[in-house]
Amino acid sequence: MKESRDSRDVFAVFKADSFMKDATFGEKLRYWFKNVYWYHFRVATFAVILAVIFAVTFISDVFFKEYNSLDYVVGGAVFGTTQDMRAISDEFSAMITPKGAEENSKVGYQMLCTQSIMGTGVNGEAFDEGAQANIEKITVTMADDEVLLFFFDKKYIEWYAEQGAFEPLSSFGIESENEYFVRVDDTEFFKKYSLIDQNGIYAGIKLKTEGRMKNERIAEKYENAAHVLSGILAK
Repeated sequence: MKESRDSRDVFAVFKADSFMKDATFGEKLRYWFKNVYWYHFRVATFAVILAVIFAVTFISDVFFKEYNSLDYVVGGAVFGTTQDMRAISDEFSAMITPKGAEENSKVGYQMLCTQSIMGTGVNGEAFDEGAQANIEKITVTMADDEVLLFFFDKKYIEWYAEQGAFEPLSSFGIESENEYFVRVDDTEFFKKYSLIDQNGIYAGIKLKTEGRMKNERIAEKYENAAHVLSGILAK
């Protein structure tokens, strides 16, 4: 039987005078798919499939993505269990959920501990891949407009404050000894939880920019972050 892989006419197998004129349509179709279509167009097929997947993912992210009402990070030499973090997030959600709302506001968090605070390793520091990955993730969140509220140890909070990462708390009506961050581990709110830390836990809110404030959703997230931080300090 003649190899149709070498045929310039990709539909030659279906013609009345083809070398498969006595075959059934099903046999012709199977032969055509295996020896003609798949041979000549498999690369293009994969390219089209990938393009469709990319387009569907992009459209879903742009038009159907659900955003949280607040996203926050706990990082540096601070650690909390998943149970504690979920409970804290639930309290944050209750703080910002409008009265009479049918659903609670969605709150997302990242626990990005960068050091061993359990006393292991050299001077209690964990120089492993996990810690390094968390350091990089913290850097990424600083460029992410969705994440606005941060709870760091003193070393991290001071360093990022020096880099101009935080908005003055006075712009939110929050009074503090430091212009850019405030200690929160000594509040009644955090005393309920078993977060482990080195040298305290401090909170700051990401610097406002013109681009962020032009986005109504992000501007609302700033209000939610300030409301939560004020609520923590009031307890």
